[in-house]
Amino acid sequence: MVAVPKEIIDIAGEAVKTLVTVSPEGQPHAIVCGSIFVTPDGKAGVGEVLMKRAAAYLKANGKASLLITAGPKSYELILANPVRLDSGAAFEDMKAKLASLKLPCFGLWMFDVAEIWNESAGPDAGKKVA
Repeated sequence: MVAVPKEIIDIAGEAVKTLVTVSPEGQPHAIVCGSIFVTPDGKAGVGEVLMKRAAAYLKANGKASLLITAGPKSYELILANPVRLDSGAAFEDMKAKLASLKLPCFGLWMFDVAEIWNESAGPDAGKKVA
C-alpha cells in the first residue's frame, strides 16, 4: 500500500473517476463511478450501486485500477486486496451518502492502493508516482 499524494486527493472530488476491472477471460471493463473515494493513507473505495459486472469480476479475480481525471491532470491507481463490505460504519456512511442521491447501496468495495501512475497530458505522462 502506498500513500496517496495530496494533489490526487484534492482533484478526486471534482474528477471523473473510472473503475476498471478485468473479466476472468482477460477482457477489461470500465465504468464511471461517482461514489469512488481515495484516502491519504492508501485506501480507495467505491459504493456498489449498479456495478453488476464489475462486482462479479472483482469477486472472480480482484484485478482493478482507478483512473482519476480532472482537466489535463490524470492519475491511474492500481488497486489490490479488494474487500466487499455490506455492514459496518464505512458501509453505513456510503449507504447514507448514496441514499441522499436517491441511489441504492448494495455494498462498499475497499482496496489498498498498490501503485500510482501519472497519466496527465504533459511531460510526466507514464511516470510512476508511488
